Amino acid sequence: DYDKAGTLAGWRESIAALLPGNPILQLAIGTALAGPLLAPLNVHAGGGFHLLWDSSNGKTTAVLCASSTWGHGAHFTLKWNATANGLEGIAALRNDGLLALDELGQADPRYVGDVVYSVADGIGKQRAGRSSAARRVRRWRVMLLSSGEVTLETKMAEAGKRTRAGQEVRLVTVSAGRTFGAWDSLHGHPSGASLSDALKRASSQHYGHAGPEFVRKLIASGDMDKLPTMLESIREHFPAATGQQARVAERFAIVALALELAVGVNLLPLGSGEGTRSMVELFKLWQAERGEGPSEDGQILKALADFIDRHGGSRFQSIEHGADEVRDRAGYWDGTPDGRLYLFTRSGLEEATKGFELARVVRALDSVGAIARRAQGKHQQKKRLPDGSTPWLYWVNPAPIWPGS
Repeated sequence: DYDKAGTLAGWRESIAALLPGNPILQLAIGTALAGPLLAPLNVHAGGGFHLLWDSSNGKTTAVLCASSTWGHGAHFTLKWNATANGLEGIAALRNDGLLALDELGQADPRYVGDVVYSVADGIGKQRAGRSSAARRVRRWRVMLLSSGEVTLETKMAEAGKRTRAGQEVRLVTVSAGRTFGAWDSLHGHPSGASLSDALKRASSQHYGHAGPEFVRKLIASGDMDKLPTMLESIREHFPAATGQQARVAERFAIVALALELAVGVNLLPLGSGEGTRSMVELFKLWQAERGEGPSEDGQILKALADFIDRHGGSRFQSIEHGADEVRDRAGYWDGTPDGRLYLFTRSGLEEATKGFELARVVRALDSVGAIARRAQGKHQQKKRLPDGSTPWLYWVNPAPIWPGS
């Protein structure tokens, strides 16, 4: 995998020279160079970024350029349709380096979530050998760069699965839709497609030099023990409101540090601070797309909104006497001057938010003030129903949970 061809000067002229003004390309190259920093930074697990946008916009080209820092752009880049065991083996070989994966849409939706956990956390599954004796568990630490036209959430949904916040912070989705495809500055090319073609050609002509040269110069600088302090300084540019955001902020900061170090050793022709500013921009865009709260809150509220949208008229029965019975009842509804309240049964609420603990669901509802009524010290309130029963129900006001609320 770690092949080389062409020259470092050729790589700098054909790929690195196009970095200024192009944050997505900077993210790709910075991610590729960040792997060797993980150990001296005492970062015990990896993770990475997923470049998302429509077909043929240049996101795959960015991944090929990242791969060219260590080997042949196309050969060093793998496909997501590899087996989980195969990806674990490659990740172990790429320890403290880059794992580049293209076409998330080709991944197996049943297992892709587990693969993200495994690759990012750097530990393989326990497996037995032919003699039934347990094999040694493989361990690694890599930076991951992915691309595709679908999100991890969309891919997992094909198998009826829901992403968890832990997966989303391990593989951070970054929108690769910029001014000209994945690019903002064309550097004299007539179109984004022309720039992509030039970069793609370069990734198969000049490769395998930049990564090793970066490591050599970093060691020769004698600054390895200063890296944690440098990261702390850069990290201040990435304010995070939650623990999940803080984990993502640190990864962007590590990429920014890699870019600044590469500029400092004259490997990349960026201005001082440009790499950091670009990563801050991408981090803020990621924050804006996800909202201010923790990811799981958003997932839970979206699941509830979707459930009410699909079943609000068919699986919730009016609390009025004489109301028609409904099949597969998830709860009841009560009309108010401000609109309907949905009175979920426990099983109905658990179904609507499958995959989340009920206590976690209640916290998410509380975070937006969506629990309309409750008994003292409880999250539910009793309601006398037409059949005379008085069950405990979760009174949900849907207004705060609709998208855009």
